[in-house]
Amino acid sequence: MNFSLRLKELREEKGFSQAQLARVLNVGVGSVGMWESTDRIPPAKKLSKIADYFQVTTDYLLGREGDWNRNVSNTPLSEYTAEERNLIEAYRDLRPDMQSLLLDTIKIWQKQNASSEASKKKA
Repeated sequence: MNFSLRLKELREEKGFSQAQLARVLNVGVGSVGMWESTDRIPPAKKLSKIADYFQVTTDYLLGREGDWNRNVSNTPLSEYTAEERNLIEAYRDLRPDMQSLLLDTIKIWQKQNASSEASKKKA
């Protein structure tokens, strides 16, 4: 998933319009629209501000990390969905070798998903 899709996804998760996000980032609405609809990426300082605001890494924003690598260290458990909390509990209940197997499986699925996304983009 590329930056434009990640930004739009994060903005929509917050329930923000492009104008609301533009105000938060202190940029014009056109900048947010351009970032979401083209391959243009904001300058490094703005990219860092976006990552900080959404509590993700810049690598996540740039599509270099999968969803499971989101920066969750500052996110209170109450902000997770019930499904996310169930996944965490189920993961913790597994033996260490099964946890490792699950993470390996997720990496495979992420590669398949990235490949699928790339194929869609080319079409």
